[in-house]
Amino acid sequence: MKYLIYIVFFNIIVSQIHFFDLPDSTGVTQMVIIENIIGLDPGDEVGLFDANGLLSFGEECIDEYGELLVGSGVYDGNQMNLVGISSQDYCDFEEGFQLPGFIEGNPIVIKVWDASEDIEYIPEIIYNQGSSNWVEMGFCAIDLIVHNLSIDSIDNFSLFEIYPNPFNSIATFNINHNINNPLEISIFDISGGLLENFTIIKPLYNQKIIWDASNYDSGIYIINFESSNIFITKKISLIK
Repeated sequence: MKYLIYIVFFNIIVSQIHFFDLPDSTGVTQMVIIENIIGLDPGDEVGLFDANGLLSFGEECIDEYGELLVGSGVYDGNQMNLVGISSQDYCDFEEGFQLPGFIEGNPIVIKVWDASEDIEYIPEIIYNQGSSNWVEMGFCAIDLIVHNLSIDSIDNFSLFEIYPNPFNSIATFNINHNINNPLEISIFDISGGLLENFTIIKPLYNQKIIWDASNYDSGIYIINFESSNIFITKKISLIK
């Protein structure tokens, strides 16, 4: 049994290769539950940050602040339950000290590391429950949507506009695609379920593509455009 525990612990350490430099536990935390994840592959990592967290450690009480990784995890295809570490500041007391971590009330910042491309970027976050700020001994539940590289235009592939947004049954994709490879368009619901997928073989030059969503319920949908290993992902809201 001890050997098995060692192997599991070792695998966790090895698999966490990007967001790993965490402060020591202070005993005060916040749970961040990522209920739905779109755009990540197993093995990618998610990091929780405070952009102005407490960096100071020990009895010096120097009040040093800055970006700090406070929680992380490796995506395995399922819901992620991540824990952010809170700071502790006892410098108002005699022989006080400080421990690094997030500061209550500061915004939660989430970053994603793409393991296959070795690229770090910031996803879109939808808060379903709880606050978008750090809260000691609290929790929040979110959806995480990865916009690949957070770009709208690469070389000869541009998504000029999706309109209207929000829309009522009919949405228009205004696309410029003059790469010789096919353009694949995939439409997902907010839970990551694939609804529609179609491929356009011929290049498009400032063309409009119509999506008829009259058979779908009101809600948020994710549109992914892919061509020649180039991705653009957008969110669109259907309101009936």
